[in-house]
Amino acid sequence: MRMSSSNPVFRQANSYTYVTDRPVTYANVAIKTIILLAVAAVSAYLAITNIETLSIGWIIGAMIVAFIAVMVGSRSSRLAPLFAFIYAAAEGVVLGIVSILYSAFYEGIVPTAIITTFVVFVVMLLLFSTNIIKVNQKFASFMVVALISVIIMSLLTIFLPDLASSNIYYVIVFISAALSAFFLLLDFQRIKDFVDSGSDHSVGWVLSLGLMVTLVWIYVEMLRLLAITSRR
Repeated sequence: MRMSSSNPVFRQANSYTYVTDRPVTYANVAIKTIILLAVAAVSAYLAITNIETLSIGWIIGAMIVAFIAVMVGSRSSRLAPLFAFIYAAAEGVVLGIVSILYSAFYEGIVPTAIITTFVVFVVMLLLFSTNIIKVNQKFASFMVVALISVIIMSLLTIFLPDLASSNIYYVIVFISAALSAFFLLLDFQRIKDFVDSGSDHSVGWVLSLGLMVTLVWIYVEMLRLLAITSRR
């Protein structure tokens, strides 16, 4: 029985997966994820090298395209490959611009954030594979409640500027960073569920897209966390 997921990409995947003689594998998902990360890296590099010609409209447009790509790619295994690439390219533009802005104020923050994201991925993978942290329905429910709480707290800092300048903001960033890391455990569990159930290999792009979304979230949180620790 598959555990319900809080990742909208994986949750949609449940509606169209089926047992096949060409099942999805861990290697299948890993290779696709690496490809998407490479596309995002190239896109980010192009955005950084052409930063002078880009405006705020570019980052807003790229964010909209990325959001639409995730929504479409998560709803169709047939369209998932195309829209996974579109998401990676669009998100790469966003990450490139965000990274260059952070690096303008904090020297060396981008490579540190990249390394930290990789370390977080490896640590969470070890925790999951060794079953040190058990990923079950109770864990998933707790993560959803925690995510909603962080979103509400983040919105409060937007509408209450005084709150954003207080220590509460630092607490929110630390919690959000930890939350993004633990969401990897849910992603790993969902991938394991699909592999164990013998789902068709076409779902591999949907799974890699979902994992990519979480990795992007972790990277952004690492940038925010490192920026805060540098200021303090």
